[in-house]
Amino acid sequence: MRDEQVRRYARHILLPDVGGLGQTALMVSSARLELRESEPEAELIAATYLAAGGVGTVVLSGATEAQLAGVATHGPDTRLLTEGPGRDVVLAPRPAWWPSAEGDRAALAEWRGAIAAVRWMADIANR
Repeated sequence: MRDEQVRRYARHILLPDVGGLGQTALMVSSARLELRESEPEAELIAATYLAAGGVGTVVLSGATEAQLAGVATHGPDTRLLTEGPGRDVVLAPRPAWWPSAEGDRAALAEWRGAIAAVRWMADIANR
């Protein structure tokens, strides 16, 4: 890791479950998300968290240039692609306790995207 990367990911490196080796594993890993027309918000949120967490490559199948640019602002070390290999990021299902009000769509997308990104990164960092 370069000095600026150590400074950028210092909080991750200090976590006992991540550490320097876990952060390095994230930086060389590749995540793949497919943007579905029915619910792209959750996938974009997951991609944003992955980029901010320092994942080396994020593949966003079906993303537009504007969507890629939006994700890129959160991860200067992350390479963004629209096609390529990578380990799939699986979105969390809607939890049974979640209220069924339609106005909670943005909050549900945030929850599903954040949980998916955290689970994916934890699995990579804790190997």
